[in-house]
Amino acid sequence: MRLTARKQPPKIHLRERGRFLARLAVLLNEGYLLPTALNLLLPIHSKQLDAAEAGLTVILKSGGNAAELLRFLGFREGVLFPVEIAEHHGRLSESLESIAKSYGRTEQVRMKLKNILVYPVSLLVFTSLLFLFFRMNYVPNLSELMASLQTGDGGKGVPAYLLKLPDLFIAAMAICLAGAAVFSKLLKMQPVTRQIDWLLRIPVIRSYIRLYWSHLLARELGTLIHSGVSLQESLRVLREQNHHEVIRYIAVAAESEIILGQSMSTAVERIGILSGDMPAFLRHGELTGYLGKELILYSEVQMEQIEQLTQKWLKIIQPTFFVIIAACIVAAYLAILLPMYNLVHTI
Repeated sequence: MRLTARKQPPKIHLRERGRFLARLAVLLNEGYLLPTALNLLLPIHSKQLDAAEAGLTVILKSGGNAAELLRFLGFREGVLFPVEIAEHHGRLSESLESIAKSYGRTEQVRMKLKNILVYPVSLLVFTSLLFLFFRMNYVPNLSELMASLQTGDGGKGVPAYLLKLPDLFIAAMAICLAGAAVFSKLLKMQPVTRQIDWLLRIPVIRSYIRLYWSHLLARELGTLIHSGVSLQESLRVLREQNHHEVIRYIAVAAESEIILGQSMSTAVERIGILSGDMPAFLRHGELTGYLGKELILYSEVQMEQIEQLTQKWLKIIQPTFFVIIAACIVAAYLAILLPMYNLVHTI
């Protein structure tokens, strides 16, 4: 029985997950059994040592596999999916090493994004607070002064709406984040075909998601084939896994095409949701007889493209925030100087 079908012990939260996976891969390469390797690493990466050891013991006694052990340790589907596939091709240590590298890349991107956003977001929030102070104290006093000096109806008050620009930008960001959270929840409630359709309709996400799906399929399918598993059996393994619905959908669709006598390259081309150059890679691998190796190479190429695309967007984010802040500052000057200019013309 799967861990999801029985009572689950509370999950354990680990420190330095990327290093944990890398060290686990090293221990497995040295010949340690998975339970022994986990027990050696838990004192380093977890403060809940007793609870972690007790939970691992419960899972092992009930016949749990490597994916269930890592789920208990707090890892998500992105790790559990290749680990479950690794149990079929027997290269668990290599899979863990690859996952650890991906974790490292993701952590670098996250830290870079954090470093990029900390200063401009903090500056935007500070600007918003400063403008709020202006609206509450400076603008009323200036309006009263102008009203006392102006004669007739020709003068204009202080355009305080210009001082609300930071609030508008912050509100827009909050709305976007809330909308993304709602969209994510709605997406998970949809069948896989509708999930795919929705994701491929979003301009920016569409490029990422095609690369990501192609990377996952090529990595896992290539590793299975390279380990000596037949193409049909590899697709069956991907069809029966429970951690990635889209890959399962692709495996089912490809398997139905292959049963009808089509090649894998033709099947992927007909499915039409992966990267456009993937059928060419598959066709070349089918002709040379090294389909597994070429799929693994292709997965690495896709990961590099994902990283390049991410770096491209990271270079755009910070200048965009500074442009927003500059617009707020210009608006503040206009809010102060325009009334003064109008007042001079009325005197």
